[in-house]
Amino acid sequence: MSSLFESIKSWEFRPYRRMGVTIDEEMFYAKLLGKFASSLNPSRVLDVGCGNCLFTLVLKTSFPELEIASLDLWNDEMTVAEVKGYLKNVDSNLIQNLFPLPFRDDYFDLVYAPLYFYNVTRDRREELALELFRVVKPRSFLVIIDLEIVRNLRKSFLKAGFEERTYYANQGVFFSLMEKRG
Repeated sequence: MSSLFESIKSWEFRPYRRMGVTIDEEMFYAKLLGKFASSLNPSRVLDVGCGNCLFTLVLKTSFPELEIASLDLWNDEMTVAEVKGYLKNVDSNLIQNLFPLPFRDDYFDLVYAPLYFYNVTRDRREELALELFRVVKPRSFLVIIDLEIVRNLRKSFLKAGFEERTYYANQGVFFSLMEKRG
Protein backbone atom coordinates (compact mmCIF):
# COMPACT_ATOMS: atom_id res chain seq x y z
CA MET A 1 0.00 0.00 0.00
CA SER A 2 1.19 3.49 -0.76
CA SER A 3 1.22 6.23 1.83
CA LEU A 4 -1.46 8.09 -0.15
CA PHE A 5 -3.67 4.98 -0.11
CA GLU A 6 -3.27 4.75 3.66
CA SER A 7 -3.52 8.48 4.35
CA ILE A 8 -6.96 8.86 2.80
CA LYS A 9 -8.25 5.49 4.07
CA SER A 10 -9.62 4.59 0.67
CA TRP A 11 -10.81 1.23 1.98
CA GLU A 12 -13.60 3.18 3.72
CA PHE A 13 -14.98 4.44 0.38
CA ARG A 14 -17.91 2.87 -1.40
CA PRO A 15 -17.65 2.39 -5.17
CA TYR A 16 -19.91 4.69 -7.15
CA ARG A 17 -21.49 3.66 -10.43
CA ARG A 18 -18.27 3.16 -12.39
CA MET A 19 -18.77 0.02 -14.50
CA GLY A 20 -17.52 -2.37 -11.81
CA VAL A 21 -14.33 -0.40 -11.16
CA THR A 22 -13.00 -1.18 -7.69
CA ILE A 23 -11.78 1.37 -5.17
CA ASP A 24 -8.22 0.14 -5.75
CA GLU A 25 -8.61 0.78 -9.48
CA GLU A 26 -10.11 4.21 -8.81
CA MET A 27 -7.08 5.01 -6.63
CA PHE A 28 -4.75 3.87 -9.40
CA TYR A 29 -6.52 6.02 -12.01
CA ALA A 30 -6.69 9.00 -9.63
CA LYS A 31 -2.92 8.77 -9.09
CA LEU A 32 -2.39 8.73 -12.88
CA LEU A 33 -4.59 11.82 -13.12
CA GLY A 34 -2.36 13.40 -10.46
CA LYS A 35 0.64 12.87 -12.75
CA PHE A 36 -1.18 14.70 -15.54
CA ALA A 37 -2.18 17.50 -13.14
CA SER A 38 1.34 17.98 -11.79
CA SER A 39 2.69 18.56 -15.30
CA LEU A 40 -0.10 21.04 -16.18
CA ASN A 41 0.14 23.22 -13.05
CA PRO A 42 -3.58 24.15 -12.85
CA SER A 43 -5.18 26.31 -10.18
CA ARG A 44 -8.93 25.96 -10.92
CA VAL A 45 -10.11 22.40 -11.54
CA LEU A 46 -13.51 20.87 -12.34
CA ASP A 47 -14.36 17.22 -11.56
CA VAL A 48 -17.34 16.21 -13.74
CA GLY A 49 -19.35 13.25 -12.45
CA CYS A 50 -17.23 12.98 -9.31
CA GLY A 51 -19.28 10.22 -7.63
CA ASN A 52 -17.60 9.31 -4.34
CA CYS A 53 -15.00 12.10 -4.86
CA LEU A 54 -12.02 9.77 -4.59
CA PHE A 55 -10.36 11.55 -7.55
CA THR A 56 -11.01 14.92 -5.86
CA LEU A 57 -9.57 13.66 -2.58
CA VAL A 58 -6.43 12.27 -4.20
CA LEU A 59 -5.80 15.56 -6.02
CA LYS A 60 -6.52 17.71 -2.94
CA THR A 61 -4.28 15.52 -0.79
CA SER A 62 -1.44 15.75 -3.31
CA PHE A 63 -2.03 19.40 -4.29
CA PRO A 64 -3.83 21.19 -1.42
CA GLU A 65 -3.57 24.56 -3.19
CA LEU A 66 -5.92 23.45 -6.00
CA GLU A 67 -9.38 24.95 -6.12
CA ILE A 68 -11.55 21.97 -7.16
CA ALA A 69 -15.28 22.09 -7.90
CA SER A 70 -16.78 18.58 -7.79
CA LEU A 71 -20.07 18.02 -9.63
CA ASP A 72 -22.52 15.14 -9.55
CA LEU A 73 -26.20 14.49 -8.88
CA TRP A 74 -25.85 11.91 -6.07
CA ASN A 75 -29.39 10.64 -6.44
CA ASP A 76 -30.18 7.32 -4.79
CA GLU A 77 -26.85 5.53 -4.77
CA MET A 78 -24.90 7.90 -2.53
CA THR A 79 -25.82 10.94 -0.45
CA VAL A 80 -24.14 14.34 -0.40
CA ALA A 81 -23.60 13.85 3.35
CA GLU A 82 -21.70 10.62 2.68
CA VAL A 83 -19.49 12.32 0.10
CA LYS A 84 -18.85 15.25 2.47
CA GLY A 85 -17.75 12.68 5.05
CA TYR A 86 -15.16 11.34 2.62
CA LEU A 87 -13.82 14.88 2.11
CA LYS A 88 -13.92 15.97 5.76
CA ASN A 89 -10.14 16.51 5.96
CA VAL A 90 -9.78 18.66 2.83
CA ASP A 91 -11.24 21.93 1.60
CA SER A 92 -13.95 20.93 -0.87
CA ASN A 93 -16.61 22.49 -3.08
CA LEU A 94 -19.40 20.00 -3.84
CA ILE A 95 -22.07 21.09 -6.29
CA GLN A 96 -25.16 18.94 -6.74
CA ASN A 97 -25.61 19.66 -10.43
CA LEU A 98 -24.25 18.56 -13.77
CA PHE A 99 -25.20 20.04 -17.13
CA PRO A 100 -25.58 22.83 -18.05
CA LEU A 101 -22.48 23.76 -16.08
CA PRO A 102 -23.02 26.56 -13.55
CA PHE A 103 -19.77 28.39 -14.39
CA ARG A 104 -18.79 31.32 -16.56
CA ASP A 105 -16.93 30.94 -19.84
CA ASP A 106 -13.18 30.25 -19.81
CA TYR A 107 -13.10 29.56 -16.06
CA PHE A 108 -11.11 26.34 -15.50
CA ASP A 109 -7.46 25.46 -16.11
CA LEU A 110 -8.24 21.75 -15.95
CA VAL A 111 -11.45 19.75 -16.30
CA TYR A 112 -11.52 15.99 -15.88
CA ALA A 113 -14.30 13.44 -16.27
CA PRO A 114 -13.56 10.04 -14.72
CA LEU A 115 -15.57 7.23 -16.33
CA TYR A 116 -18.50 9.51 -17.09
CA PHE A 117 -19.06 9.51 -20.84
CA TYR A 118 -19.10 5.76 -21.60
CA ASN A 119 -22.89 5.55 -21.49
CA VAL A 120 -23.81 8.99 -22.86
CA THR A 121 -25.34 8.93 -26.35
CA ARG A 122 -23.32 10.55 -29.13
CA ASP A 123 -25.77 13.45 -29.65
CA ARG A 124 -25.84 14.22 -25.93
CA ARG A 125 -22.07 13.78 -25.65
CA GLU A 126 -21.54 16.32 -28.44
CA GLU A 127 -23.70 18.83 -26.52
CA LEU A 128 -21.76 18.17 -23.33
CA ALA A 129 -18.42 18.46 -25.14
CA LEU A 130 -19.42 21.95 -26.29
CA GLU A 131 -20.38 22.85 -22.73
CA LEU A 132 -17.02 21.64 -21.42
CA PHE A 133 -15.25 23.58 -24.18
CA ARG A 134 -17.11 26.69 -23.00
CA VAL A 135 -15.79 26.52 -19.41
CA VAL A 136 -12.17 25.55 -20.18
CA LYS A 137 -9.78 28.50 -20.51
CA PRO A 138 -7.85 28.90 -23.76
CA ARG A 139 -4.56 26.95 -23.66
CA SER A 140 -5.99 24.84 -20.82
CA PHE A 141 -6.95 21.21 -20.61
CA LEU A 142 -9.60 18.50 -20.45
CA VAL A 143 -8.72 14.98 -19.33
CA ILE A 144 -11.17 12.28 -20.32
CA ILE A 145 -10.77 9.04 -18.39
CA ASP A 146 -12.97 6.29 -19.75
CA LEU A 147 -13.21 2.69 -20.87
CA GLU A 148 -10.85 1.89 -23.71
CA ILE A 149 -13.60 0.05 -25.57
CA VAL A 150 -15.34 3.44 -26.12
CA ARG A 151 -12.19 5.38 -27.03
CA ASN A 152 -13.86 6.69 -30.19
CA LEU A 153 -16.00 8.94 -28.00
CA ARG A 154 -13.00 11.30 -28.15
CA LYS A 155 -14.27 12.38 -31.58
CA SER A 156 -17.08 14.36 -29.91
CA PHE A 157 -14.51 16.46 -28.06
CA LEU A 158 -12.35 16.97 -31.13
CA LYS A 159 -15.46 18.12 -32.99
CA ALA A 160 -16.16 20.62 -30.17
CA GLY A 161 -12.74 22.21 -30.76
CA PHE A 162 -10.35 20.41 -28.42
CA GLU A 163 -7.03 19.06 -29.74
CA GLU A 164 -5.72 15.79 -28.35
CA ARG A 165 -2.22 16.14 -26.90
CA THR A 166 -1.74 12.72 -25.29
CA TYR A 167 -3.53 9.39 -25.37
CA TYR A 168 -2.63 6.71 -22.84
CA ALA A 169 -4.35 3.39 -22.09
CA ASN A 170 -3.82 1.16 -19.06
CA GLN A 171 -5.83 -1.81 -17.80
CA GLY A 172 -8.73 -1.19 -20.18
CA VAL A 173 -9.10 2.51 -19.35
CA PHE A 174 -7.83 5.40 -21.47
CA PHE A 175 -6.66 8.87 -20.55
CA SER A 176 -6.99 11.53 -23.23
CA LEU A 177 -5.38 14.90 -22.57
CA MET A 178 -7.06 17.51 -24.74
CA GLU A 179 -6.19 21.17 -25.06
CA LYS A 180 -8.44 24.11 -25.83
CA ARG A 181 -6.40 26.12 -28.28
CA GLY A 182 -6.77 29.85 -28.21
